[in-house]
Amino acid sequence: MRIKLSDIAKKAGVSVSTVSRTLNRPEMVRESTRNKVLNVINEMGYKPNVNVADKYVEYKNYMSKKPNDTVLTRWGMYTHDKRYKDYTASIVKLIKDDMQINDDQAYYMLYYMVSNNIDDYELAKRDMMVDEKFEIYKRKRKRS
Repeated sequence: MRIKLSDIAKKAGVSVSTVSRTLNRPEMVRESTRNKVLNVINEMGYKPNVNVADKYVEYKNYMSKKPNDTVLTRWGMYTHDKRYKDYTASIVKLIKDDMQINDDQAYYMLYYMVSNNIDDYELAKRDMMVDEKFEIYKRKRKRS
């Protein structure tokens, strides 16, 4: 049986809208509520049916409107600022699950796409298969 957002909302004691925001715009949900919803999602084994390419473009468009002068400054904001790091981590998880790669590779993939202003997710996936740095992350993870 497919788990629905309403099932998660009922178990977490929140609205369906709150569950949806937790998944799609986590920065809009209070941290304590977000954690409660995410715990229920993990407990129930919910797997959203998402198009990674569409989610990435949505993420990139949202983050590009944030005021910063360089990609590296933005990247630090994406990964460390409390307002954005959960959103970034959710996109990384989608990439990780889709490509069946480790966290380091998924963050590198996202960084590669953001820093090179790439909108075509499938093209970026093909690029990663020949990228030397991507291979380093793959080897690094195997040794540990």
